[in-house]
Amino acid sequence: MKHAGWKTGMIALLLTGVVGCGNSASPETATQQTATSSQSDSSTSSQQAVHTISVDETKVEELLSQFKTQSPTKVVTVSVAITEILNELGVTPVGVPTTSSKLPASLDNVPRIGTSHQPDLEQVANLQPDVILGPTSIQASIDKKFKPASLPTMYLPVDSIDELKLSTIVLGRLFKQEEKATAFLQSIMKKEKTIINATKGKPTPKVLFLFGSAEALMVMNENTFVGSLARNLGASNVASDVLKQTETYVPLNMESIVAANPDVILLVAHGDPSAVTKKFEEDVKKNGAWEKLSAFKNGKMKALDYSTFGIASLVKVPAAYEELANILYNK
Repeated sequence: MKHAGWKTGMIALLLTGVVGCGNSASPETATQQTATSSQSDSSTSSQQAVHTISVDETKVEELLSQFKTQSPTKVVTVSVAITEILNELGVTPVGVPTTSSKLPASLDNVPRIGTSHQPDLEQVANLQPDVILGPTSIQASIDKKFKPASLPTMYLPVDSIDELKLSTIVLGRLFKQEEKATAFLQSIMKKEKTIINATKGKPTPKVLFLFGSAEALMVMNENTFVGSLARNLGASNVASDVLKQTETYVPLNMESIVAANPDVILLVAHGDPSAVTKKFEEDVKKNGAWEKLSAFKNGKMKALDYSTFGIASLVKVPAAYEELANILYNK
């Protein structure tokens, strides 16, 4: 996700209160967004820590330009991730996606408009939205649905943790809720830092992430939600670091996986999680190649909890970090 030549802007995140011992700096990551912090004199009983997020202003402005500087009043979302961010900003959509994921209770009475991949065109049109917010990853399929009906669509990147943070900043500006956006990000960053620091100095595991459906298994690189979490935790993603995979998802090639010999293999199910997990377990039993891998020998092959890892979610980042760190680094 690196874009050469982008300008960098700084957004101050102000926290007033007693600052505890230890460095408040957020974790370093090779991403669009990094965080740094400075701490005031510890001898002062009531102190102020100033935390900043470095963000690509060019990308922020590019995303905001879709809205022509106007804040929409009636918003429909076809993304769970975007829905959650809006909720943190105090913005209530007029329509949200139908999903097996648990949405905030404050949205219980908001109309469901169909799944992200199969939204109900008639239902959405009846809501007369100023804008339909969707993830860039499925822009083509959403446009095919809504453009012929002249419904206004705008898109934000929400696949990786860095994209989720970037889109939070964009939405905070769009809806003039920058204070809530920075407070939300600050909370996430503090928890992120604590968990990442606990893994520093430990041997780096090689991890393979599989994205599975009932039909096939795909290998995921670090430009995904779980992939970006593992990268920030210091793990080596086999797809990116060993197989040099540039595509986010590629078909599973067992020969290359055996050669890479990952220490940990983790499955993220798509569709029916239990059916996908069962199929994966059956494939492992049938194909003896899996038994050659260190991950198999060490009992480090498992399906991740779908409720935590199935959908990119900034709200679930702390829990996802904690669970993944435990799998990757604890024996």
